[in-house]
Amino acid sequence: MRQGSQIYRRAGLISIVCLCALPSCFEATAVIWGVRHGHVGKALRDGLDFWAGGFLALHGQVRMLFNPLAYQAFLSGLYGRLPYHLWSYPPNYLLLASGFGWLSPWHAVLAFDALCLLALALLLRLAEKSWWFIAALIASPASLESLLEYQNAALMTALIGGGLLLWRTRPRLAGVLIGLATIKPQLGLVLPLFLLRRAPLAVAYAALSAMALAAASLYAFGPAAWEGFLHFTSPTMENVLLTGRPPDFAGGLVSVFASVRGLGVPVALGIQAGVSLLAIVLAARSRSTAVLLLLAALASPYLHDYDLLGATLAVALLTEERLRTGFAAGEAMLLFLGWFMPGVLPWLPQFAHGVPLLLLLLLAIAR
Repeated sequence: MRQGSQIYRRAGLISIVCLCALPSCFEATAVIWGVRHGHVGKALRDGLDFWAGGFLALHGQVRMLFNPLAYQAFLSGLYGRLPYHLWSYPPNYLLLASGFGWLSPWHAVLAFDALCLLALALLLRLAEKSWWFIAALIASPASLESLLEYQNAALMTALIGGGLLLWRTRPRLAGVLIGLATIKPQLGLVLPLFLLRRAPLAVAYAALSAMALAAASLYAFGPAAWEGFLHFTSPTMENVLLTGRPPDFAGGLVSVFASVRGLGVPVALGIQAGVSLLAIVLAARSRSTAVLLLLAALASPYLHDYDLLGATLAVALLTEERLRTGFAAGEAMLLFLGWFMPGVLPWLPQFAHGVPLLLLLLLAIAR
């Protein structure tokens, strides 16, 4: 009877995972249609920036990344007229992209995606998660959206999620992973104070790995890359956040700031600052990986639907726990919404403003 019940429960969970993947599957069909009808550059989406950054770095053209007219002309020369593109990462991420810049654009982004998923799977396995758990997370809407946009959510979840799952048993490795996550620092605002309080050894290794990564990028590309980042990329991305332009970048934001921006930029900044500060304080007091992942999402002012893979990992951890202890009233539906939401947002972007509320409700049931 118990074995039959477990089989029934597992079949139900598999059905839910497959159902939630359907919106992303429809989106994948649209991408394939675009490729077959000659819209290859548009189908590459953000993956084109990843490849271009690595390609230009390998060919000594780093400065082009910080010249928007020259950069757009370079991409348009390859694929014709394209939506607005912008290199939006620090040079330490450019160090990673250059490892794939010798490949063709499609081979580069597909190889990167495959290696990121492999890293995520291996780190979750190291944290003693089952293959069922890993497969479900990889097939989650947030993971699929990251793959479809050729983004780095799987890598960031491997680094931050892996670090948070391993800080008790492997503090050195956890610190190295979190230090490497500085390639996208806005997703790790809650981590330094938490690690300083809970795992000082991990803090030391995080600092060393972050500095080593920055030093390696400085050695590889020279000061021009960091000057371009500080004088062009960083102010430009700040302008994207504050003005909401271009819409290709700002339109998909799901952060607290984006949700309350209609109240005016100063008010939205104040609310986001208050939420971020509270999240940092709460994170320092918590020991729960799920809580920390949810707080990390709430603390970031620059958050897209694919960045919710970390929150999806939190949902998976909470679901795993509730399958052992039982669901309170409404928890199953709330966890389902937390899992399903990232796949729905590309189709129903008007619900993006509800993401912070959903994260808060998930935080309320986490412990």
